[in-house]
Amino acid sequence: RFGRETHANTLKYIRATLVGNFGNFYAVAIGSLLIDFLPMLPKQLLLLNLLSDFPMIAIAMDNVSPREVERPQKYDFRSMYIIFITLGLLSTVFDFIYFALFYRISPQVLQTNWFIASVVTELFLVFSIRSMLPIEKAGRPAWPLIALSVPALAITLALPMIPWTREFFGFIQPQPAHLALILGLALLYVVVNEIVKRPLGRYLREGNGSKS
Repeated sequence: RFGRETHANTLKYIRATLVGNFGNFYAVAIGSLLIDFLPMLPKQLLLLNLLSDFPMIAIAMDNVSPREVERPQKYDFRSMYIIFITLGLLSTVFDFIYFALFYRISPQVLQTNWFIASVVTELFLVFSIRSMLPIEKAGRPAWPLIALSVPALAITLALPMIPWTREFFGFIQPQPAHLALILGLALLYVVVNEIVKRPLGRYLREGNGSKS
């Protein structure tokens, strides 16, 4: 059983990393062709990776649904490819929504707001994609995963508010209305991700003849 749980948690890490990175990669690549400035500065991208990957430390200790360890599992690269392409494209769509909302205001507004949005959506994504089962059937997340996600979220929101970190990373202080919009869209992203994930999960389980 412990081997199956380790395998399931390894897949969680791979899914979350591939989907998040796929979305950001295509958003940066395509966005850079459409606007005449970087949508996110290099040091902001490095900070994004640090904060979004921080809770992933706890994935190894996460709880696993009994349905996911009923039978031996294997690395199904076809399923992983379908998952990260489908859900990664969904992530890219939401990235372009943020672009459309903020890029006309100023480069720093887009860079700051998209940085916050990217971290928040990736933190939320971990809790949705930790299982391909519907979120209400996936079981309760382990407390270390929650304990590391909360400070990562708090730090993300605090960095643009603190003068010296704001200046060092090239942020501006975000407007309350922008923050509310970012958080609202991040929650909408999780809802849409769940809607897309359910038929996708059923399709993959039926195709594999498995309940994983």
